[in-house]
Amino acid sequence: MKRKFRWWLIHACILGPCFFMHAAYADVNESGIKTSWGYKGNNGPERWGQLAPAFIQCAKGKAQSPISIVKKVNKIPGSLVINYQSSPVSIKYDGNTSLMIGSTQTIINDGHSMQINFSHGQANENIKLNGVEYRLVQFHLHSPSENELRGQNFPLEIHFVHQGSDGKVAVIGVFVKGGAANPVLENMIKQFPNDKGLEHPVQGSINPADLLPVKRDYYSFMGSLTTPPCTEGLQWIVMSDTITASPSQILLFRKAMGGSNARPVQPLNKRVINYSAIN
Repeated sequence: MKRKFRWWLIHACILGPCFFMHAAYADVNESGIKTSWGYKGNNGPERWGQLAPAFIQCAKGKAQSPISIVKKVNKIPGSLVINYQSSPVSIKYDGNTSLMIGSTQTIINDGHSMQINFSHGQANENIKLNGVEYRLVQFHLHSPSENELRGQNFPLEIHFVHQGSDGKVAVIGVFVKGGAANPVLENMIKQFPNDKGLEHPVQGSINPADLLPVKRDYYSFMGSLTTPPCTEGLQWIVMSDTITASPSQILLFRKAMGGSNARPVQPLNKRVINYSAIN
């Protein structure tokens, strides 16, 4: 039966596109959704590496995220191009996301977060970094911020998760500080789902560009997933400027996510942090 299935796949590739071949033969790591983990107590971040063999990088990895971005950085030319536009999206609480990281299909959960999902057909929602294109898969929020900027964290951090066709993943982090109300976040608040793991269409479109700071200077470094299995090899881009949300909006997000859902900062080790000025 297996031999016949493989023959069918090869025959299909001869006749047409074989984009599914990579997924068909990829290893699958779904430990992040099958093993109970959290942000406090016996299954909190300090114990993630002990909860499952597949979580070993949470404890032993040398390029883990989040980090504290320090003053000493390496200045390099900017090469980030962001192509976002208004799109129909869905909202999900405590949802799962499947990413190809290298040759492994990794199913992750962003840790009791509100998540906005983008359709696979929306090829225009993408970024280009160093000439490599990444499609926007979803964005979600952490409270307080996971990354720090020179020892300071913020009430919220938005993570825009992108997938490249070659198994590379890039995440843009945007810090949110207290200030003026944010209309995009308000739209999400009005449509917070009451159930876990189920997708609900968002009424009206969302333009993720409206959640980016005007100034697009950024820090970049190699890191990992900030949730189990803490897989390394992700390209991180953290905006140097911030956006705002009102104190009441911040409180509602934190309450909806069940309190803190932020992993503590991890050792930088020998990683280099780059800084690029765009504007």
